[in-house]
Amino acid sequence: MRHALFAMAIAAALAAPTLARADDAPAPTPPPAAPAPPPPPPVDIAAFPPPPAAAAPRTPGVEVHGVVTTWWTPWSEASPTAATDAVRLRFAVLRVDARPARDVSVLARVGLMLPGSPLLDLAATYQPRPEIGVTFGQFRLPLGASATTLAPQLVMLDRPSYVYAMTKLAFRDVGVMVHSGPAGLADGLLHYRVVAASGSGRHGAGAARAPDAHAYLVGGRVLVDAGPRALGGAKDRLVGGVTLARSHDPAIDTGDAAADATLAAGVLGRTLAPIAVERDTMLAGADLTVARGPAWLQAETMYLRSRAVDGPAARDALGLSVEAAYALPARPAGHELQLAARYERFDPNLDVSGDVRRMTSLGLNASLARLRWSAFGTITSFDDATGERQHAGEVTVRAQATF
Repeated sequence: MRHALFAMAIAAALAAPTLARADDAPAPTPPPAAPAPPPPPPVDIAAFPPPPAAAAPRTPGVEVHGVVTTWWTPWSEASPTAATDAVRLRFAVLRVDARPARDVSVLARVGLMLPGSPLLDLAATYQPRPEIGVTFGQFRLPLGASATTLAPQLVMLDRPSYVYAMTKLAFRDVGVMVHSGPAGLADGLLHYRVVAASGSGRHGAGAARAPDAHAYLVGGRVLVDAGPRALGGAKDRLVGGVTLARSHDPAIDTGDAAADATLAAGVLGRTLAPIAVERDTMLAGADLTVARGPAWLQAETMYLRSRAVDGPAARDALGLSVEAAYALPARPAGHELQLAARYERFDPNLDVSGDVRRMTSLGLNASLARLRWSAFGTITSFDDATGERQHAGEVTVRAQATF
């Protein structure tokens, strides 16, 4: 629902001058152009920025959007990624954008598929100038390309597995972020995000953690978009991104492994870091995204290093992925068809041999208006408990609707 745009459209229609008749003037006066929509709230970080646009009016108003995505897995074998449910509600997100004033925007997002509290985002942004803005509240962290890609824009079935393992549940935290505006700097060439957060993840994600004055997360992300300059097209993208984050976390050791895993869901390196000890964790990442015409390519790598403050406990992990897509010229029944593929390699512990996971996925996306259907097959290779290499896979069908 776009209440602000609807009101502006009515006002523009009422205020438009009456067109001259053909015998009074050589040509009719064209109607006024519809006002451009306000820019998206800067708090919502895209994996790579949209094409730079002229300054759009920031009209106060409210917009409501949403996405619902279901997965059906008709066949799967036992593997590190095999689905446990034949039908699954993967994403069910309601988003509310509000602009109470010209330079102030508020974003709220609720995810009905999440355990515990469904609150994803609740943040306000003050953007007085394109060069600098401030966001505070609970928001998505700038942790690489895949983590900052919103669910409706995912090309593949889901994000790479190492992204979930190295970051935190839902990629959210509570804090403050300083950033550039949606159009970036230097005509869209440069975009930046610098964040300071609690390090504990989104509010209400699991059992309450005791307050710790020494817990924190700091980080940042810089994007350079040379697409229009290097490739020539206004919609072409050639984007390089660098991410760096560091957190300090208290020990999580309640004596209950299940409770510990729930508490650790909101910390950096949630499934990899030695959570039983007080530790420092560093995450570094780099990514490259290219979009030109019907072709799209994205490569990303992440490195995680977590060390106990006092003691030998440590973990180093490395993940990388390359994914590509191509829009087919055929449009059966009006559908846009896109082939997509990804290769992923994930080493969860660099000090241990035989634990590397390799995944290859291939699928087809079909889109019509706000509906999207997809079918993907995934093959996973991994070592079993005896050290023997095994292969397994699954087929998943996705149905997605946005509004």
